[in-house]
Amino acid sequence: MFYVSSVLVAFFVWAFARQRVHILAMLVSLEALMLSVLSFFYSVSLLSSFSSHLFLLLLVFAACEAAFGLSLLVSLLRLRGSDTINVMS
Repeated sequence: MFYVSSVLVAFFVWAFARQRVHILAMLVSLEALMLSVLSFFYSVSLLSSFSSHLFLLLLVFAACEAAFGLSLLVSLLRLRGSDTINVMS
């Protein structure tokens, strides 16, 4: 599971870097990246004697990040009418 999580983290970093058009696609790939980082830390904590505090902290951070990103997306859609990145500039 450690190697699968490492590959998933690398893939979702690449997917996040490739998103250049829609903010919603960037937020989805960022959330998938956070979930793969969570699975990576969970597999590391299973292999060693780390406590679960870091895992819970990252889980809370991912939930707050998702809520904040969604609220910013709704505000942008109300203000500009589109979620494309070229609308922001």
